[in-house]
Amino acid sequence: MNAELKLFALGTAGVTLVLAALLVTVYGAETGRVLQALAARTPLLLSGSPDFSRFEGGFAANIVISIWAMMIAAVAGTALGIGMISQSLLVRAPSVLLMNVLRNSPWLVVLYAMLYLLPFEIEAFGTIFSFSPVIKAIIGLALPVTANIAEVFRGGVEAVPTGQWESARSLGYRRLQILRRVVVPQAIQFMTPNLMTTYAMLFIGTSLVVVTGANDILSVARTVIASDGAHYATAIYLYVLFLFFLFCFPIAILTRWLEQRVRVRQ
Repeated sequence: MNAELKLFALGTAGVTLVLAALLVTVYGAETGRVLQALAARTPLLLSGSPDFSRFEGGFAANIVISIWAMMIAAVAGTALGIGMISQSLLVRAPSVLLMNVLRNSPWLVVLYAMLYLLPFEIEAFGTIFSFSPVIKAIIGLALPVTANIAEVFRGGVEAVPTGQWESARSLGYRRLQILRRVVVPQAIQFMTPNLMTTYAMLFIGTSLVVVTGANDILSVARTVIASDGAHYATAIYLYVLFLFFLFCFPIAILTRWLEQRVRVRQ
């Protein structure tokens, strides 16, 4: 873990220095004033409110959208992964086809599809259900991630030695029982690093939800630029880039550490 901590420290310091150098190169003597403007706008960029009184947008919205999309994709992806390893061709073939369609669909296209395919509201059983831009963004991101998680599930299950299946069958377990009680608990260690990588990829993908009208950090950044002037655009987008890096880089370091632990156990 010491090597990963050193890498984290060096990577964070290196990226910070590079972005700071870019900021100084662009703004020169005005860098101090630009940093003050960024500090004043930080609450709005992080929470969607100017004083952290509410968390209704900004970077917090990206985090919430990514968590909900990951939870939905985890459930759907596990079900799809079970279908992909099914012994029945009638189940396996459609599952593999659906996985390939979702995995090879551009995320931006899926988000636009959700924007226009899903209605703003539907009425069912006397109740009106609304589809806000955030909900459309969550569904649009969850669909392609579902395919990635299904592939991670399949790979994790196949990484478990076949002897585990044979031993469980000799004890009278059925296939689903073997999966639930024997194989999946052992496969989790193989899945975890890939799931973390998938989540990091998903979080980076939340930068696309601006097309749905969600009040994410890029939407707030555009509002700030329109309010304060295009002169600050470079600084604001560098700041947004830095926030994404600070969130995703620790996940990458932890993923690398977990992968090394799995190799050692093997």
